[in-house]
Amino acid sequence: MYVSLFQLWSFNSFRNPFRINREDVMKVSKIKSLATYHKCIRELHQAGFIIYSPSYNAYRGSLIEMTNFDSEAIVESTLVQDQKAFSGKEYHFTAPMFNEVELYFNERDFPSAEASAFYSFYQSRNWLLYNSKLMTSWEAAARNWISELKKSDRNVRTKNNSQ
Repeated sequence: MYVSLFQLWSFNSFRNPFRINREDVMKVSKIKSLATYHKCIRELHQAGFIIYSPSYNAYRGSLIEMTNFDSEAIVESTLVQDQKAFSGKEYHFTAPMFNEVELYFNERDFPSAEASAFYSFYQSRNWLLYNSKLMTSWEAAARNWISELKKSDRNVRTKNNSQ
């Protein structure tokens, strides 16, 4: 995705910031899933490669500012961040935005109401699991949530069929 953003930046005469259209970025990056798109853009932003300012207006597009890596200090601090990120010893959970959760549920053919219930439940718990440990993957929690919904739906159908 970074190479695709760099290509779009060059089309915009290397102006910072520049506007992007999600569909264009996904097409150039060959990404088909909205959840994957949001995950990649968030990771690039968190790693310091870009500064991402989302726009919820489909006609305006989001703003992207590419980081200038000419400065040695920026390169060194980025390398230190990369070493921490890939050491495996330290992991920082980032709570998802609601639209990411909604996309995740919609891609699995579940209504936005279920995404809202999931998001509200874990948001109220500060993204802690049942054992009071910090969540490491909200996607895994969402898969468990969906799995429980499917089980309860099967139980309701079985109960109705036996009556």
